Amino acid sequence: MPVVLRDLLDEPNLQVRAVVLPEGAADQPISWLSTTELPDPVPFLRGQELVMTTALLDRSPEEWHDLATRLAAVPVTAICLGIGLVHDEPPAHLVAAARDAGLPLVVSPVEVPFIAISHWLADQIYAETYAAVQTNLQVQDRLVRELLSRRGIDGMLGELRRRLGLDAVVLAEPSGHVLHRSPKSSRWTPVAGEDTEEGSSASSEVLVDDVPVAVLHTVPAPTHAGVLPFAATVLGLELAREQAFLTGRRELLGQVLEDVLHGLVSDHAARNRLRRLGVQADAAQTMVVALLDDSPDRLRRVPWELRSVLAREGDALPTALLEDAVAVVVPDGVDAAAVADDLREQLLRARHQPAIGLGAARRGVAGLRLGYYEARQAAVPDGVGRSAPLSLTGLLLGNLDLPLAELGQEVLGPLLDRDDQAGNHLLLTLRTYLAHDCVPSATAAAMVIHRNTLRYRLEQVEQLLGRDLDRLTDRMELALALAALDAAGGSG
Repeated sequence: MPVVLRDLLDEPNLQVRAVVLPEGAADQPISWLSTTELPDPVPFLRGQELVMTTALLDRSPEEWHDLATRLAAVPVTAICLGIGLVHDEPPAHLVAAARDAGLPLVVSPVEVPFIAISHWLADQIYAETYAAVQTNLQVQDRLVRELLSRRGIDGMLGELRRRLGLDAVVLAEPSGHVLHRSPKSSRWTPVAGEDTEEGSSASSEVLVDDVPVAVLHTVPAPTHAGVLPFAATVLGLELAREQAFLTGRRELLGQVLEDVLHGLVSDHAARNRLRRLGVQADAAQTMVVALLDDSPDRLRRVPWELRSVLAREGDALPTALLEDAVAVVVPDGVDAAAVADDLREQLLRARHQPAIGLGAARRGVAGLRLGYYEARQAAVPDGVGRSAPLSLTGLLLGNLDLPLAELGQEVLGPLLDRDDQAGNHLLLTLRTYLAHDCVPSATAAAMVIHRNTLRYRLEQVEQLLGRDLDRLTDRMELALALAALDAAGGSG
């Protein structure tokens, strides 16, 4: 416990007595003392000092009032007036000024020199500091032992509460949702913005990779500073370790899902492998996919869904980590839209900017594939995108394993080179012709050119590309090449 004014008054050997003692002043801490006879000692004070003086300077009532008011504003803990040397009793003007300012005034007899009070206070502060260090070391040792014991968060919170004699310890999400508490019977719940004066409670953020993933709350606040931040650091290590186990499960499902999506396993083998990981492929499933804005490596290290981390039993819903995405398989009967919204909030808290998409409910291994690509195609960076009828072009272009962009460049290369050199708008002509269902009159009208000009340009396109625009397969290939070029941000 810190040294307070009451401790000084209760020490019989010092013979310090109170002259002015406002309500609650006896419980104010004394951080240090300052002996001064300066006309204005305020610039040299930092707060919570015991200001000791013999009042050697003669001051007017106004000067005493001004000084007492400014000392109370610092605030200092009290003025200690040494009597028997300059004054036999406290000056009446000083007493009145102290009362008006609400500033404690105590006196010490000349038989007790100021140095004796200084030594006593130094011994008390040293003892309090030593006790704090000892307590910190003991708590740190026990928390590290709990970390190594692998008994989990419950064991660590219980040890912290018992070692510090706390009423309750709570681990909560940054949003305020309580994850764990000790004791379990405690009903205390921390309230955002609650009054923490008088040591009623204390909080410390739990960080993993410098990302706040949880908050550690205690009631009352620990007596010794430094214990709570250390406990939060140890809790961060425990959460990171549990996240590593959970990441392993998610990556395993991700590997199986990748094989299923790319058709590397038979449907029968896919059903068996998915079933072992909690996915019933023959039942109706909805895919929720979050496309990540950067490398998912940090997402593998930083807990972004603490309830699954702390449960030690895996995700409540099958969750997979893929190369550039997070996929959640939502079974029939669960609100997939709510799952998507929750996933978005979790990833935002982990400092990602995901694009979230929601597929349609489908059955079977083929339905799982289609639902995944539906969700990818629907993904939007703001909010949650809902699935639309699956576009074959979008499905093909969404498959990053296929070199469609390169093939588009290869197919349209002669046209791109000719356009770049001559500026004859052949690529625009082809694009407009395909966009108007290969109807010459509509194309010519859209481009505001004569039909003979259009016919001449289309003949050049066919010669350069070696394609016949009257053939459906050639039209489809050229349309896909243009779409691939657009998706890659290419020319045209």
